[in-house]
Formats: sequence, structure tokens, C-alpha cells
Amino acid sequence: MSSVCITGISRGIGLGFAEHYLKNGWDVYGSLRNPKNEAVQKLARTYEERLTVFQMDVSAYESVRRGAAEVRERTDHIDLLVNNAGINAGPNAPTIQEISHEKMHAAFDVNVMGPLYCVQEFLPLLERSDGAKVAMISSTAGSIGETAGGRMIPYCVSKSALNMLTKLLHFRLRDLDIPIVALHPGWVRTDMGGSNALVSVKESVEGMAEVIASQSADSPLYRDYRGEPLPW
Repeated sequence: MSSVCITGISRGIGLGFAEHYLKNGWDVYGSLRNPKNEAVQKLARTYEERLTVFQMDVSAYESVRRGAAEVRERTDHIDLLVNNAGINAGPNAPTIQEISHEKMHAAFDVNVMGPLYCVQEFLPLLERSDGAKVAMISSTAGSIGETAGGRMIPYCVSKSALNMLTKLLHFRLRDLDIPIVALHPGWVRTDMGGSNALVSVKESVEGMAEVIASQSADSPLYRDYRGEPLPW
């Protein structure tokens, strides 16, 4: 049976990924910061034998280390790691002087260091799979080629750094036959995307799951939920 570890399953895209893979018969290991999350508890009651929920803060290395150890107690491998957990540190600063150092640090801790920690700590489980893959949930906000200015600086810069991390990890993971991809989920109707967003969680997740399934070492490394390559 296939297995996936998804970070940040409490809501939105992460919860959508968990639902998608559970409905398709996968074993799901899902992390969140608050284990009492109502939506996740409901999902656990429906799929109690195939959903393992564990507490983990991706911005804290020791928390990731403990989370990976907990998953290792439950399984000897995972076939897919979805680094979904992320934050948008708030609206754009109106002036250069008002760019928040605190928000920059927070964005990098969660959106860049978190995925790095997770790849490092879950790699032994991925190496034991016959066809492991890694997905980084990025954004077109991280595209230097597409940016037109005026965007949220902590979020955009951290997603751009995540894209570079993805490409650099690709060269290391390629030697282990583990494809990796950075995915733009679209403008999705979530708490982060807002109610006016154009894409439903279901449409985004189903599209990204297809892209992940088709990803190989030779595929474009930065793609949207429809599989279209994106400019770095």
C-alpha cells in the first residue's frame, strides 16, 4: 500500500491532500501543530486505520526530528513527502523601512527551513520506497521572472528561496532516484487565498496529485497544478 507524509493538514490544501490520498487508498501520515483540530479529528474517525496524525512544528528542527521518529515507529517507508505547511506573513509593507524583520524570519523559518528539515529527517523513509517522490508547495509569488512588484515581500522572497532549495535538492535526490517538484497550487479558495479565489481546493489538489504522479527526474522542476512549467 502506498503511503504519504503531508505537513500542515489542519486546513486548506493540506487537508485537501489528506482527503484525496485517503480516498484513493493511501496510508496518510499528517502533521499539524494543534492535534485537537476538529476537521482532522473528523477525518481520523472516518479513516482511523489509515490516517496517522502527529504533532509537529516544521519551523523547529527538534520538533521535526521527533515527528519523523514518530512516523518511523509506524512504518518502514513513505512513498511521498508533501511539504505543504507554510505561512503568509501578512500584507505588503508600504515602505522599505516598514519591511518587518520579524515577518521575514518567520516566513523563512516555516517556508524554507521547514521543508529542508523535513527532507533531511524523512529521507531515510523515502530511501526505503521503490518509487519515492518529494513535492514542495510553492507559488508563482516566488517566481522572479513573473513578479511585477508590490507583492508581499516576506512571502514572495521565502517562496523564491524554496524554489532554489527545490532545484538544489534535485541534484542530490536525483542520485537516489527520488524526483522532486515545486508546485504552484493556483489561486485557491482557502483562508490564505480568500473567498474570491478562482480554484477550489479539490481541483487544485487533484491537479497537483496528477503532476506528482507523473513527475520524473527529467520533468520540469517548477510547475503549476495543471502541469504547466513556470519561469523561475
